[in-house]
Amino acid sequence: MKAMVVKKSWFSSILEQREVKKPKIKDDEIMIKVSAAGVNRGDIIDVVASDEGVCPGLECAGIIEAVGRNVNCCKVGDKVCAILEGGGYAEKVAVPANLLLPLPDDIDLEAAAGLPYASCSIWSALFEMCDPKTLKDKKILIHEGANGIGALAIQYAKHMGLTVIASTGSRDKFSMCRDYGADFCFDNTSTNFVEEVVGSAGCLGVDFVLDYGASNLRRNIECCCTGGKVVIVELHGKECGRIDLARLQQHHTEITVFDLQSRDLDYKASVIAEVRTHLWPAILEKKVIPAVGNRFAMIEAQKALDLLKKNDGTGKIILYMDFEKTSGHLKGE
Repeated sequence: MKAMVVKKSWFSSILEQREVKKPKIKDDEIMIKVSAAGVNRGDIIDVVASDEGVCPGLECAGIIEAVGRNVNCCKVGDKVCAILEGGGYAEKVAVPANLLLPLPDDIDLEAAAGLPYASCSIWSALFEMCDPKTLKDKKILIHEGANGIGALAIQYAKHMGLTVIASTGSRDKFSMCRDYGADFCFDNTSTNFVEEVVGSAGCLGVDFVLDYGASNLRRNIECCCTGGKVVIVELHGKECGRIDLARLQQHHTEITVFDLQSRDLDYKASVIAEVRTHLWPAILEKKVIPAVGNRFAMIEAQKALDLLKKNDGTGKIILYMDFEKTSGHLKGE
């Protein structure tokens, strides 16, 4: 089968197309014929850190082609998406059955490829330790609300009854955040950052903050009410941030840096089960929709990663299954 794999040189690591062996499924696995793969920051790390010939890809969507003898939760022909341990940038991938999420027959499989990894990250980072029944009327600040995770987080938060304050680095993206359900929007480059957030949330501040990197850490803490939680889901290479420990102690603020990729399979399977119960009904009922930005042919995977590195796009970057044609990047509907 065809796959995009790591090619090493003295000065760089890039992706190139190669013919590789088709994977074999174990008794508790299924084989997915990949229709599309979501592009994640962890894929960039994998390309740099992995050995020659490794195929990246942390999520995909497609059609089940074969099932292991112990699998009874799905059947050949079902449309599914899944989080992966790598291997999504290929025509086929073997996946443990407990890492699957079902999809309706009429869904756009390309768009669905961007759902599983972000959904699992949002649930684990923000809501895993919460009783969903207690989330109504809570307030959340979601940074970069127009990007792949941010747009999905806005929708999930609204579905669970939270008031959403979304930030972007550009006022041009406010309308997009509002379309996804944000109640308030503000420019995160503003000098009145904290005042705008607290003013929108009320005098007590927000209960949750979702951010990328630590450059806003001090101000995020100041935006929290007593017992608030600041979650950093991707460091983006911005590991440094200043913390006022006295404020943390006084307001009992929790700070979490979350990375789904580094967790073991048992943990990921438990998250998939929670997502299936608490978030996935909103996907199946189309109350939450994929936030797609740019779509690239699979053969253009390196271009997709280069675009992600720029960190200025909107929506999720998707690789659709085509190893022959190059199309440039096309804005999703």
